[in-house]
Amino acid sequence: MRLYIPENLDIDQIVYDYPPNFKKYKHKRDKLLYVIHLINALTLYNKDLMYDDFVSISAKILQDKISNYKEYLNYLINVAKIIETDNQYFVGSKSKGFRLTEEYRCEVAIHSISDQTFHRKLKVERNNRAVSVNHLNYLTKWFDEKLEIDINYVNNFLAEEYALKKDNKSLWQSKKFNNYGKVEVKYKRPIDQLNHAKISVEKISRKDYYLLHDDNVYRFHSNLTNMRSVIRNAVTYDGQKLISIDIKNSQPYLSTILLSRSFWIEQKNEPNTQKELSIRFDDPKNRPFYSFNSINDNYKVDGKIDDRLSISHIKVHDTDSYIMLGDIDKTLMNNEFSQYINLVVSGTLYEFLEQQFSLRLGETFSNRKEVKTAVFQVLFTDNRFLGQEDAKPKKMFKEMFPNVYEVFRQIKSKDKSLLPRLLQSIESYLMINVIAKRISIEYPDAPIYTIHDSISTTEEYVDVVETIMTEELSKAIGHAPKLAREEWCKSNMAKHLETIKEKAKVVA
Repeated sequence: MRLYIPENLDIDQIVYDYPPNFKKYKHKRDKLLYVIHLINALTLYNKDLMYDDFVSISAKILQDKISNYKEYLNYLINVAKIIETDNQYFVGSKSKGFRLTEEYRCEVAIHSISDQTFHRKLKVERNNRAVSVNHLNYLTKWFDEKLEIDINYVNNFLAEEYALKKDNKSLWQSKKFNNYGKVEVKYKRPIDQLNHAKISVEKISRKDYYLLHDDNVYRFHSNLTNMRSVIRNAVTYDGQKLISIDIKNSQPYLSTILLSRSFWIEQKNEPNTQKELSIRFDDPKNRPFYSFNSINDNYKVDGKIDDRLSISHIKVHDTDSYIMLGDIDKTLMNNEFSQYINLVVSGTLYEFLEQQFSLRLGETFSNRKEVKTAVFQVLFTDNRFLGQEDAKPKKMFKEMFPNVYEVFRQIKSKDKSLLPRLLQSIESYLMINVIAKRISIEYPDAPIYTIHDSISTTEEYVDVVETIMTEELSKAIGHAPKLAREEWCKSNMAKHLETIKEKAKVVA
């Protein structure tokens, strides 16, 4: 295992100048470096961590690797002055955050672990990840010697991009976050993006693959899923370019199945009482996958059996027993639902809402990404956010689509994260268990890389992969998806740099 440490950090000199005085165990050089390494490494698994000034590191992660981790933290913070902490810890929701001190916020260098005992302890985590993907050989087998990245081209690109962005905050990547009812704009520091990309590229170049099937929303994570999208343009398979096929507006598209009565399991209540619809959180590993029809007495649409996706197919985390949907039952498919569904299926929801935000609220957006952020605020923020000043788009959506809003509101009534988790679980099931598996059976020689709501393959197989995606999504959701292709090619990286240069000229 390799550790990624600030290139200007001489840990041996620091330890010589400021000898650690640990109570029980003598300090270990590799353990000091590992704690520092985590600050850079954790962003590899979650790019959004780069928006935070401090990277939250759970005590359990540290405790599992270093029994006296508190002594290491105390030394690095108070003696060596290499890292600093926000000292903010909230039980069950936030671990303490850490970051490098200003002196050490620079490019990283690679260090190898020499302590074999510590190395074996770190390998336990790698082995656990390997177990999680044992059943996904049809995905993992493509992470082999033929997957390559042009590391020299990427490093030259990163150097040029960093030079353009480092002293010009208007060029930094930003994102709006809802912080207890107040919208806050956060930025990714160019040095963090540079290091994240350098580590990602170096790992693929060495064939050091990170593969995990998570147990939260059952997504498949890999070196590609958390790599910056612009950097993927330098990736090839067996010398061939890759082409991604993406579900446009994937979260709104998948949300339309939640407006179908056939998706939900109908609760069997007492005679003469109203029937209700619910999500049931049975453990999917302990029961067979029934179709909705076998559970719900052959629900029919226009006299035909409805074989769309149902909640019984989806693995959902069992933190709650069920979510009731009140009296939304026989009237689910009314005209107002149809308007929302038609906008989503036609691929015009974002454009429609952008127009309405402008007409009704006077809000304008500089790009599609900002519109998407506003739509995600509407869909995924806490129900209580509706009363905040920044919730005008959410209020407008409620006025325009009251019944759609009510379905989403009730799903989130116990836990605001349930709606996005449910949609991501639906996405994972369809992309991994249905689409990718079918491709692997019918076209076993087709390289496939899932990146959540997209699948990438070589030019030879792109047509058949797109056809299978369309067929399976149409069958499951009830509506054909809008799919978009994008070639991974280095010319996209050149265009990215030109765009930054143009923005820099405008600012100047």
